[in-house]
Amino acid sequence: MSEEHILRYTDLAAAIQLAKSAGMTTREIARELTRGMTYSDALKFAKRAAPLLDITVAEFMRLRRKE
Repeated sequence: MSEEHILRYTDLAAAIQLAKSAGMTTREIARELTRGMTYSDALKFAKRAAPLLDITVAEFMRLRRKE
C-alpha cells in the first residue's frame, strides 16, 4: 500500500496529536500534511485540519506557505 493510501485512512485527529507529541510545530504539521497538494486540495484539507489545530483556515493556509 502506498504512503498516500495510508494517509487517506489515517485518523486526522490522531495524526495531529501524534505530531504534536513528537514536538512538531503547527507550521511543520500544516506543511507536512499538505506536502505536494495543490492549493485547492490544501484548502479543502485545511477546512478539516484547522479546527483540530485550534487555528483558522486562513491561518492554516498562511502557515503552509514557504516564507
